[in-house]
Amino acid sequence: MRLLAGVLLLVFISVSEEAPLRQTESGGISGSPRATQGSPLSVYEILIRGGRVVDGTGAPSRLADVGIDKGRIAAVGTLTGATAATVIDALGRTVSPGFIDVHTHADEVSDHPLAEHFVRMGITTVIAGNCGGSADDVAAAFRTIENTKVAVNYATLFGHNTVRRAVMGSERRAPSAVELARMQALVDKAMADGAVGFSTGLQYVPGTYAEQSEIVALATAAAKTGGVYATHLRNEGTAIEAAVKEALDVGEASGLA
Repeated sequence: MRLLAGVLLLVFISVSEEAPLRQTESGGISGSPRATQGSPLSVYEILIRGGRVVDGTGAPSRLADVGIDKGRIAAVGTLTGATAATVIDALGRTVSPGFIDVHTHADEVSDHPLAEHFVRMGITTVIAGNCGGSADDVAAAFRTIENTKVAVNYATLFGHNTVRRAVMGSERRAPSAVELARMQALVDKAMADGAVGFSTGLQYVPGTYAEQSEIVALATAAAKTGGVYATHLRNEGTAIEAAVKEALDVGEASGLA
């Protein structure tokens, strides 16, 4: 599995309604409830001063400075006396790691490499290839992302509709043994090339024509490298209970989470 990192670190700063914080004469913050984490430096590339840090671990938010060096968080805490080429005043704001959007259709994000529609929402990692549709050549997709220097981290699932269409077109029938083996080989290759799992879109053609046994066979191929299973259910209305049961059964039978 592969996560293509276009951004080593991006800290999202959003407006908060909390009262202004107290700042020391040297620029640090006072009243920070926890010790500084990391190895404090005297000079950083970027220094974010005085924000309320929500670090994503489940720990309570806290007032802290964030020092960034060589594209990574170097220290979080009261960085009194530290300087940086870029200093961001985060007083009255919340500072957090970039968000991960696990369900996107950003398969063509390289057409918009700045990805501002994600970055402006604080999203720095996108998972593409959802609902059964993905790049048919995962390795080529990664090369394109690298070459266009897309501004967000990128990972992709491999889509069932994509692989079925490549082998069977839009045929409304079960695959032959030979066709199923070809589809499994394509899933194997996609996972080896860095896909993070297998997705289905069972309300869409041609995925809707697949029996559960076909989906299990392909998901099992993805499970060999520790992938995940993501599905657009076969039905979201009157038969939703059966559709949810199918999704659970596929995960259990294939060994995909």
